[in-house]
Amino acid sequence: MTSKKNKDNLPKEIKKTLIYPDQTINEALKNLSSSGYKMCIVINRKNDFKGVLNDGDIRRGLLKGKTLGSQIKDIYNKKPILFRENSNQAKIFRKLAIEKVDHAPIIKKKKVVGIFPSKKFLSKDLKIPVVIMCGGLGSRLKPITLKIPKALVPVNNTPMLTKVINNLKKYGFKKFIFSTYYKSKLIKNYYKNGKSHNINIKYLTETKPLGTAGSLSLLKNKIKEENFLITNCDVLSEINYNSLLNFHTDNKADLTIAIRKYSTESQFGEINIKGIRVNDITEKPIKDIIINAAIYVMRTKLVKELNYNKSINMNELIMHMIRRKKRVIAFPFYENWFDLGTKQQIKIFKDNF
Repeated sequence: MTSKKNKDNLPKEIKKTLIYPDQTINEALKNLSSSGYKMCIVINRKNDFKGVLNDGDIRRGLLKGKTLGSQIKDIYNKKPILFRENSNQAKIFRKLAIEKVDHAPIIKKKKVVGIFPSKKFLSKDLKIPVVIMCGGLGSRLKPITLKIPKALVPVNNTPMLTKVINNLKKYGFKKFIFSTYYKSKLIKNYYKNGKSHNINIKYLTETKPLGTAGSLSLLKNKIKEENFLITNCDVLSEINYNSLLNFHTDNKADLTIAIRKYSTESQFGEINIKGIRVNDITEKPIKDIIINAAIYVMRTKLVKELNYNKSINMNELIMHMIRRKKRVIAFPFYENWFDLGTKQQIKIFKDNF
């Protein structure tokens, strides 16, 4: 009775983090997506604290062969950083900073009574610049893109690029570079220097189409920071950018590609055969594939690898880096992700958000 009362007295956001060891990775992912803490707190059936599970634990588990249906009992951290009720706040902040941890549970008599956020998480101030690709023709959104660029196409009465900016601002990104080509003047006239959005905006302007990555060559000597983020004006995601950047730097990567599972339905029935004998037919099966989410972190010095003002697509650039023996790694994430460059995805977004 006492344990149930303890659980019921927890704030709603903390309740969302609670999970049992025999629940699955898929359930944990849903848990992580619904909670603002980006962490699951593992408890037993008596509501005693057992450990924590974060996106890094899940990534490591999946890389070791676990599936979304696997139980979390073998992958959660059983000896995490935790604090007792009434712990010294300054010491907590210092410990979280040293260990590079965003959150830690607060425990009283084996029960979870709260979650302590780090100063880093509270400040949410990410210093690196964000390059947003805004130069595309928006062919998939015609006819509206015959009049305005894709970046200014309204989604729930707000330009999609503004939605992307507002989402990035939540993490403290303040420096933006917009890469433009098609109807670039309309974008520049709308956003100007970014002051009205409380950010700083600079522009790259293609004089000819440079593909999905060629405009990065125009960045030479324009970025002082060691790394920068790249995304598209039509990509909206709840990815944890703190985790993405830490993953990139901790793994000493040259290029980190955010990847995500995506379920797609085949247009055709699938026939399973052995020799000439038909064993089974599956009508329009749903397949899970791993996609490039068009969110990247790149080491700034790699810009010099590009031929100035020459067209190249992102996939070509990635393969070029791999052939050059650069450290190209993948960052799996599970949070919501939308490609607003299609009418179908815009409709799904409007219906759900």
